[in-house]
Amino acid sequence: TSHEGTTHLYQPGLATSSVLPFLIGYRDQVNMWTSEDDGKTWQIVNYRATGFATDPSHNVGFSDPDLTTDAGGRIYNTGIDLANDALFSSADGGKTWDRGTPQCHNGDRPWLAGGRKDEAFLATNTEDQGHAIFQSTDGGNTCSSNGIPDHGTLLGGTSYSGDGKLYYVHDRDMLVEPTCLSSPDGSCDRGLSVSTWKRGDAAFKPQGVAYNQRFLSHWPAIALDAADTLYMVWDTDPRKNDAMGCGDTPPGNGASGSPLPNAIQYAYSTDLGATWSRPITVAAPPSARAFWPWIAAGDAGKVSIVWYESDKLVDLDCQQSKISLKAATVLGADTGSPAIEAVDAVGRPIHDNGVCQGGTTCVVTGQDRRLGDFFTNSIDSRGCVFIASGDTTKPDPVTGGARAIALPIFLRQDSGAALVGGGDCAGETANLGLPGSSSTVGAAGGGNAATGTARSGRRCVSRRHLRIRLRAPAGERLRSARLFVAGKRVTIRSDGRRLRTLRGRRLTLPIDLRGLPKGSFTVRIEAVTASGRRVVDLRRYRTCRAKGTARGRASSRAYALSVAG
Repeated sequence: TSHEGTTHLYQPGLATSSVLPFLIGYRDQVNMWTSEDDGKTWQIVNYRATGFATDPSHNVGFSDPDLTTDAGGRIYNTGIDLANDALFSSADGGKTWDRGTPQCHNGDRPWLAGGRKDEAFLATNTEDQGHAIFQSTDGGNTCSSNGIPDHGTLLGGTSYSGDGKLYYVHDRDMLVEPTCLSSPDGSCDRGLSVSTWKRGDAAFKPQGVAYNQRFLSHWPAIALDAADTLYMVWDTDPRKNDAMGCGDTPPGNGASGSPLPNAIQYAYSTDLGATWSRPITVAAPPSARAFWPWIAAGDAGKVSIVWYESDKLVDLDCQQSKISLKAATVLGADTGSPAIEAVDAVGRPIHDNGVCQGGTTCVVTGQDRRLGDFFTNSIDSRGCVFIASGDTTKPDPVTGGARAIALPIFLRQDSGAALVGGGDCAGETANLGLPGSSSTVGAAGGGNAATGTARSGRRCVSRRHLRIRLRAPAGERLRSARLFVAGKRVTIRSDGRRLRTLRGRRLTLPIDLRGLPKGSFTVRIEAVTASGRRVVDLRRYRTCRAKGTARGRASSRAYALSVAG
């Protein structure tokens, strides 16, 4: 999903041929796309061939979209019109949107978190209630009139307010939201924290401070891994005390002073923000600016962090530079010594200009706001990283000049460690015979997705015994396969024979889960076909489910599998 573009128009590109189709297609709704082939191709959502994304009676608003999914699999989005926050939802993966209201509440910069089945929470900056979170329990058709407040003043005069994407912690039935800390005369100049809310509370409760200085982005980003470890990422903003920054000149965007090289940092918390680790630096370019980081989490201690990075030291709002999209895979992210591997995700710049941070005033001043305010990463169906961003480098096909708007760009990780399920990302999704998951895997932002960590609660011993029937994709034969359970590779044995010697045969793999504790675990199969095609099947199962529900089917215990001929 993306902003429709009206307040992201770049004036020098208004004369190009791409403007007219954009204006004709304008519907005062955020844009949405869906893909049925793991991101290879995309189709724009088009309500009854009208050009609208959804029924207009459910959705009005061109800006500030955000996606989330509830426990029942219903997807939600939002959009604003500077006076309203719309909330609308889809039960079929985003193809059609059958529920919604154009006025969940008034507000600006909404963010969403999916809760129980048919439940969503919308956080927004309101005119009448300050920063508050509104609840829908009917799939987005209606919202609560009164919000749950997340703002106030701490001891010492520091004010706090919710600022950024919030998450619902399913196994604890609570919300966690990043907060901005400000002095009486400043804005987010005292750093970052989070607030939490448990069902039934009258308001959010502020937690500990993760970072105590000014940051560059409009908001921080948080994520939860499968073990409920909370991560927060930000960009630092060191500057000279020389009153020569973009913030010192009209229109005054950004802080005062010439920029100094900065860093992308994160911290983690194992108690949902009450205490935090020391800041850990992911990237610190020696002569550039790194900005607008985002984070997604998978299995315990595995996170992805993405950010934009300039090719030289500039004050981004009023100075030109080439901007690239960087991505880091962090393993052991919940330790003091993580392994960080960073790459240029695209391999070329996706922008060559300034990056206006003045919101709607950028159109008035003629500055370039086409990259928007943020971009996102998430975990795909293979347990690997998926990135969505804007790209302004593609010229108008007729005039050759700059377009007035950015084009969407989608990126899939195709090598390196998977963040969910173990193994690597060299492969595409295929059905290799694993039964359906007990619950959704690969949810954006982690949030209990595909964990091998036993949960707290009643003591339980699993009695489940599962047989996986391994099969090749249609028209293919399997040459070899690897199995991972909860991120650990499991040896496949068959009376001394290797699996690759059993080409083309359908194999039954018995798995004994008896004696295992209560938990939620991933099973991942990576296979190579006779033609050399790499395919992946990933599922999550729960053991010791409540009475009357389906029992889980996998565990983190290392065990051997025997292959039936």
